[in-house]
Order: sequence, then C-alpha cells, then structure tokens
Amino acid sequence: MRGHRRWAVLGALCAAGIAGHAGADCGTPSVRFLDSEKIARTGKGYAEPSGLSLAGDGEGLLSVSDDTAAIFRLRPDGGFGTRHDIALAKPDLEGVAWDMVRNRILTVNEGAAEILVTDPHSWVSKAFPLSKMQGYPAVEQVFATSDPNDLLEGIAVDPARDLIFVLKEKRPRLLLEISPDLTEILRATELTPALGFVDDDQGDWPLDVSGVSVDGPTGCLWIVSDRGQRLFLFDPAGDSPARSFALGWLKDKKPQPLPHAEGIAHDPATDRLMIVNDDGKASRLFTFEVLRGGAPD
Repeated sequence: MRGHRRWAVLGALCAAGIAGHAGADCGTPSVRFLDSEKIARTGKGYAEPSGLSLAGDGEGLLSVSDDTAAIFRLRPDGGFGTRHDIALAKPDLEGVAWDMVRNRILTVNEGAAEILVTDPHSWVSKAFPLSKMQGYPAVEQVFATSDPNDLLEGIAVDPARDLIFVLKEKRPRLLLEISPDLTEILRATELTPALGFVDDDQGDWPLDVSGVSVDGPTGCLWIVSDRGQRLFLFDPAGDSPARSFALGWLKDKKPQPLPHAEGIAHDPATDRLMIVNDDGKASRLFTFEVLRGGAPD
C-alpha cells in the first residue's frame, strides 16, 4: 500500500476536547536490553501471554493470555501473582490496559472486536463492541472483510489526552483512537510503510502490530510487531514516520532476535519498557532501558 489513510468522524475530535492535536516530539531515544525472566504458567491458564500493562494500584503488572478468560497479575521480576477470572463466552483476549483516571481495566477481545471494561474490585466486566460505536461505518468494511485472527490486538490509555488507543493487527494494520466513554471511534490511522511500519524481512501484507503502550515523557506510542520482531515509536497525532528498532535480547550471553512479542508496557517512573512474548513454555518477560537523546543501543 502506498501513502497512508486516516478516517475520522466529522466533529469528533473537537467533541472529545483534544487540545490542538499537535504532533508530539518523540525525540531520538534508543533501547537497551537489561534482563528477562520466564513467565509461562500453563497450570494456571497463563500459557499464551498476549498483553501487558502496569497495574494502576502499584502492584506490579497486568497481563492476559488469549486462551483464558482471566486477568493475571505479574511481579516486575516476572513472578506470578494472582489470577482474576472474568465472564466471557469465548476467551480471546489480546491486550490489557489500566485506566488510572477511571480506575478500570480495559481488555480487547479480538474475535468479538470489542473492548471489555472490568472493575478491579468486583471483576465484573461489560462489553463495548466497536460495531456499536459512532464512527464505526468508516471502518466497517475493513473489519467485515478481515480474517477474525487479524482483528484487535493491543490497547493503551493516554491519561494526558484522555484517549484510548487500540490496534488492529494486520491486513490492514490500523491504530484506532477511541473516546474514553467507549462510544466513538474518533480516528483510524492505517499504519503503512509511508508511516515507518516496514520490515526488511516481511512484506507489507503479513507485517503485524501486536502490542501498544504510551511513552510517558512524550505521549508517543511504543508498538511491537510479532512477525517483524521490531519495536516502533510513533506519534499518533503527526505525520512523521515511526522510529524503528530491531528487537533482540541476550540468551546465554549471545544476541538473539526476540520472537513473538505480544504485549508492551512503558514505566515512566523508571523509563523502562517491559515486553511479554508468546513462546509456549519458553514465554518470557523482557526488560529494556530507554536511553533518551540518541544514546547508542
């Protein structure tokens, strides 16, 4: 695909109260691998990690596994915390985010193309299908013709702009901006090669996006790709191409590509990125340091 496309509901951006919608300065950071820990707990239902978020109550991390209808807590060192089951007809969770402003947990159900809002005290959930939101007609054809396995993946909350960001995985890759009351799709941006979403080893059609987190200092988005084994830093409000980083780690002190990245969380307090991958019993939590100002990898 050439160029890039954006769809927006007329007046929606103004109605959402987004100040100026000016592009952010993502800077010129680099990332450096620090550590990793095994995290798979097949006996507890955490066999296919597929999303990651900081826990807003300060108790470590939240994660989901796409084969289990539950939200899991992890410790920052990858240790397993607790499992909280939620009511779902079919488990297909692919992303999780804690909304600190409203004290709620948001998850995305890929096949159902819906966002679930879960109360962190009662663990009762309510579904908000994309198809019921204002602005859905602008992207309806894209969702109607996509494979059910190419739908919703990551989710992130930007408290500064009071926006929810959701990824559509591929064919085509989309970044959706959704109102905090989950009633409107405000904008959809196609994540094209012109916007920096490209990998030398992947064609445009198979390249995916699998997880998203807000970069605390800048408001830009960290986006991971499973198939591309890449990390992107993207300004959702601008037109500049994303910065791109090859994802790698040290296994037995030897550099290795990081396979099957599925979830990402940025911790603004430590300026670190945490990434989970879905690699069966070998699934891990990876920690990276963000180096600001163009420091070398």
